[in-house]
Amino acid sequence: MTTCEPVEIVSCPERYAVGTVQDYTMDTRQLIGAQWHAFFERGYDIPDTVDGAMLGISFGQDIHGGFHYAVAREVSPVPDAVPEGTSVITLSAGDYAVLRARGPMAELPASFDWLFTEWLPGSDYAMRDGAVVEHYPSDADPYAPETPYEIWAPVQAKP
Repeated sequence: MTTCEPVEIVSCPERYAVGTVQDYTMDTRQLIGAQWHAFFERGYDIPDTVDGAMLGISFGQDIHGGFHYAVAREVSPVPDAVPEGTSVITLSAGDYAVLRARGPMAELPASFDWLFTEWLPGSDYAMRDGAVVEHYPSDADPYAPETPYEIWAPVQAKP
């Protein structure tokens, strides 16, 4: 069972990540695990990575439920060259609603659903433009019964 801390609002500067990008829909999001597996199998040598974190980044949502998803490492500064097959993703500056959780990875979609369908509508915040970021410790085991993770959703105060 997933356990969560109260959602916290965190202000963050602009950040950058380098990783692989693929397209999904809400109906195909269960395939994201294969992208993670491929990222680790390939063993990308990404320069200037920030210690400690792996990122899953959802961005570029469209009106039909499609979105881009990146498996990435945060970098600083942005490298002059990135490995073939990877892209630079910009994470916007601003406020983020941060949900810190620990539980089986199979329950991650339920944490997303709760944050966006229950917490957000009842809060003093609304979504703003920007990527939604999953943050995992670099040593996280996706097969462990309890994996720590954070979901960072870009928000702004409601008018």
